[in-house]
Amino acid sequence: MLSRAGHYLLSIVTVVLFYWIIGLCMPFSSIHVIGEGEMAARNSLRKQLQDWPRLHFLTRTDRIVSALQQNPWVDKVSAFKSFDGSLRIRMSYKQPVMRSIGGRYLMDSRGQLLMTHVTDDLLRLPVFDGQQTMIRQAHQLWLRLDHWQARLMVMTHHPFSGWELLFDNKVTVRLGTKKLTDRLDLFLKVAKHWSLEQSVEAQVFDMRYNHSFTHKKLSA
Repeated sequence: MLSRAGHYLLSIVTVVLFYWIIGLCMPFSSIHVIGEGEMAARNSLRKQLQDWPRLHFLTRTDRIVSALQQNPWVDKVSAFKSFDGSLRIRMSYKQPVMRSIGGRYLMDSRGQLLMTHVTDDLLRLPVFDGQQTMIRQAHQLWLRLDHWQARLMVMTHHPFSGWELLFDNKVTVRLGTKKLTDRLDLFLKVAKHWSLEQSVEAQVFDMRYNHSFTHKKLSA
């Protein structure tokens, strides 16, 4: 006769063997992911599901949700099993708005870091060149840009000279280290008054003055 420890070990082996057999015999008939996001986000989630060992119909949906929430791209997720044996996942992805210069992380529309490699399809995003600890302030500046967000190419922060913005129409804006909101708002007022959005000349706006600025056009 088996001892109590033997019965306990046999029970564990039986349960493990049961779930292993279930994993082979009861896979989901299909997996449907509902939700729009970046190609990199969708590829990341697809790979996570494909690499999930023994994901089957008896896998609890709360476990599936908990695992998918660990994906850096996922904002919100829900999952449910359908009567036809399929798994349906509803996704809300994070929206990247800026990429680090080294391609090691992204900043999303809420100012949060996405610790994921920047793939080629995300190279269209503007670049943040600065310490990772400054990403929150970078997000605050980005929010104030309004329709200039789409024209931003590079946002730079240097410990000594401060913040500098470069736009796709060759306009450079130097904000320095103080009164960043006031200085950026002043530039936006000037940009609207001077119709800078239509400009294609290389020029620099140095906003590092009290209620004033300097302007210089750069020769070709």
